[in-house]
Amino acid sequence: MKAQTFIKILTAIIIVNLSAGLLFAAEKPLMRVNPFELPQGVYSKDNIPNKIPQTLTLEAIFTVKGQKIVTISGENFVKGDFAFGKRIAQIFKNRVVLDDGGKEENLILEGTKFTIRKHMQN
Repeated sequence: MKAQTFIKILTAIIIVNLSAGLLFAAEKPLMRVNPFELPQGVYSKDNIPNKIPQTLTLEAIFTVKGQKIVTISGENFVKGDFAFGKRIAQIFKNRVVLDDGGKEENLILEGTKFTIRKHMQN
């Protein structure tokens, strides 16, 4: 009789623990899209970011040899790079979408327009 009661209690404890584990697992996926990508906030020693600015400012968007490059708070990045701990998800004509661990953040290029003239030397 005591063994049956013990088994029932043990079974109930296991079921509760398993269901609680499944609830926590459902909150955040453990797999990354790119298995070689470091988790957010983890950097290689060659890629340690400088001091993170309080507010990120989109300063420029330009294209070099077909690749879009953005300047955010004084540093240049391409799509997929990590800008101050946030991944550059998309680059548009006048804005950039940052991925901050599943939360999207938009940086909008302010209305400053300028032209770049290329000087060709013979």
